[in-house]
Amino acid sequence: MNVYDIAVLGSGPGGYTAALRAAARGAKVCLIEASKLGGTCLNAGCIPTKVLAHVGHLAWRIRSVRDYGLRVENLNLDRAVLAKRVGEIVTGLGRGIGSLLKARGVSVLFGRGRFLDAGTLLVETVQGAEKVLAKSTIIATGSRPDGLPYAACDGRHVLSADQAAALPALPESVLIVGGGIVGCELASIYAGLGIPVSLVETRDRLLGDMDADASVAVLRSLRGRSVEVYIGSRLVGLSCRQEGIMGEMQDGRCIRAACAIVAAGRRANTEGIGLENVGVRLEDGVISVDDCCRTNVANFYAVGDVAEKRRYAHLAARMGIVAADNATGHAASDKRDVVPAGLHTDPEVAVVGLPSEGTSLHTRTARFPYSASGMARLTGQISGFVKIVASADSGRICGGVVVGPHATEVIHEIAIAMRHGLTVAQVADTIHAHPTFAEAVGEAALSWLGFPLHSL
Repeated sequence: MNVYDIAVLGSGPGGYTAALRAAARGAKVCLIEASKLGGTCLNAGCIPTKVLAHVGHLAWRIRSVRDYGLRVENLNLDRAVLAKRVGEIVTGLGRGIGSLLKARGVSVLFGRGRFLDAGTLLVETVQGAEKVLAKSTIIATGSRPDGLPYAACDGRHVLSADQAAALPALPESVLIVGGGIVGCELASIYAGLGIPVSLVETRDRLLGDMDADASVAVLRSLRGRSVEVYIGSRLVGLSCRQEGIMGEMQDGRCIRAACAIVAAGRRANTEGIGLENVGVRLEDGVISVDDCCRTNVANFYAVGDVAEKRRYAHLAARMGIVAADNATGHAASDKRDVVPAGLHTDPEVAVVGLPSEGTSLHTRTARFPYSASGMARLTGQISGFVKIVASADSGRICGGVVVGPHATEVIHEIAIAMRHGLTVAQVADTIHAHPTFAEAVGEAALSWLGFPLHSL
């Protein structure tokens, strides 16, 4: 029987970050993983999809270089080489996580863990069952894709978003069910790679939980890439045919594709890990935690997708740090009210804080279009904008939206300003390098103050 200061259940961004942090604090740590180090993010989510997004963006940009005097003929995609490259990147990063854990002295145990009581985990490994005793526990079991009531994901014709990212080969054509972040991102990726795409969303617009202007920009981009987008539409059935699948719409229309990808949300992995033996409380499908990532049970913490509805790898990692600090006696907390979110469509979309429709009479909004940006003009990427939302009285920034090139990088200037209570004036007074995409944030701040420089 192995005894540890801290046991971490799950090795995704929240879990392995917590393990590394706790070990750096001097704790004896055991990290338990049922599958592969890195969790969904590394093996079937963030990393593989962003490799594909990078290639799709390159392909799209290469097709537009004629305007700059470059001639590229016979651009072709070798799907086998791309799939091999994705695998190499994922494997390399997984080895890197393993090396870090080893260097910090973290014991890694591969197997499915289940709580017998508040201090004991039973881990089913290929060699047999092992018991792990720990003074504190951090639950980081992540989430899994939701399915459809009328079509089970079989990994061949009907795929979850996780299965799609891990496919050894790209599909010839695809039907995507769901127009949220994952669905729009996958649609943009496949379209950029020249693969025919259809997307069905039941709500009245794409990205229903994001900024409305960002939704319009993504819809325009997808349709500009010949994606067939069906908004306010519902699939009622998916049937497998010899040539692929056929989606049956509620209004009688049919969509044919080589495969379907279901991007209809995710569900926390709370079943089968023995929470009932410990008494950990669930709320609305996730483990209930406070700002310190503590559950209702003493010395039990939960981080990431299993404890948050906002399922972002970077949020999980931050929660892992907070939980590990508290578990090792170093007080830490985070209200998790400043969480940037990025969407790797083309153009990229990023948000933090309040979207425009979440504002009130006590806030004012200003925006700066990329069409007035020197950097956007010289690179030929003028689609997009920066939007800043701030208190009308104090000027303190409470939200922002960036749509356009490198939006997922630029958003962090607004996030840092929010995190530290900065005002629009303080951002406007900061010298921004020229020419850059980031200077659009400074321009938006000037517009908010009533002194626009390069826009009316």
